[in-house]
Amino acid sequence: MAAQAMHAPKPDLDAMEDGVFQHLEIEGLDIRVFTRVSDTGKSTLDRPPLLICNGLGQGIEILFPLITELPDRTIISFDAPGVGRSEIPATDLAIEDYARITARIMERLGHETYDVLGISWGGSLAQQLAHDHPDRCRKLVLAITSAGGMGSWWGSPIALSEIIFPMRFTNKSYGNFIGPWMYGGAVILQPDMFKKYSEHAIAPTSEGYYGQVKAMCNWTSLPWLHKLEQPTQIIAGSFDALIPITNQMLLASRLPNARLKVYPDGHLLMYSHRKEVGGLVTCFLDEDMPANS
Repeated sequence: MAAQAMHAPKPDLDAMEDGVFQHLEIEGLDIRVFTRVSDTGKSTLDRPPLLICNGLGQGIEILFPLITELPDRTIISFDAPGVGRSEIPATDLAIEDYARITARIMERLGHETYDVLGISWGGSLAQQLAHDHPDRCRKLVLAITSAGGMGSWWGSPIALSEIIFPMRFTNKSYGNFIGPWMYGGAVILQPDMFKKYSEHAIAPTSEGYYGQVKAMCNWTSLPWLHKLEQPTQIIAGSFDALIPITNQMLLASRLPNARLKVYPDGHLLMYSHRKEVGGLVTCFLDEDMPANS
């Protein structure tokens, strides 16, 4: 699949009203980064910024509806190499490499401590960051994600086939048709919701997309998951067709300081339930959570 076919030219969308894009050179790669400053104006000493690690092949813009529901916190996100408007890496990257690049982004922005929200594929990146930088990663939110690789329960045959052969990026009409069946939950009966969710999506390059897939398949957090001490909020969808709830149950059982919240929806719940999720994440990050809750 040619990179040109998956990454048709498209002008950058305007950032949210109170957010800005910038490009940082990290390890020789041009990485597009987004920052939205907290509406409250509180310093990062009072309330650390929230770093959002996005899903497979997803650009920053797809997060804007969720970010709107997190007004009291400074938000930082970025396009992974080869995704969105970030540069294609010359070689394959492992999850450990993505985590190192991400940590250096936060260093360049001047943030020594931060909370991390990992969504789907981004959950693996969030776990690796917490493992590699326990002194910097204060709290974790792991949403619709897994322990990776052989430590995962895979989704439906439709979802798995779309991961391997992502035709949804080359044909928008097909993408709008298959997306609800790939994600499961409410969008199967409300396909217009998926169209609305994906209308600003930017197709990744083939190198960026398959690099992320390969990194995930070759990685797992199971050997050290039980050593992560950060307070962790796990979010699951009971009808998730892509990353089934058994994955989040495994995370909850292995992490020593975690709790699990289940929504009656599929893999799109971070969009379809964004108001409830925004409230949950805000309360979790602002509270002192007791161990083993």
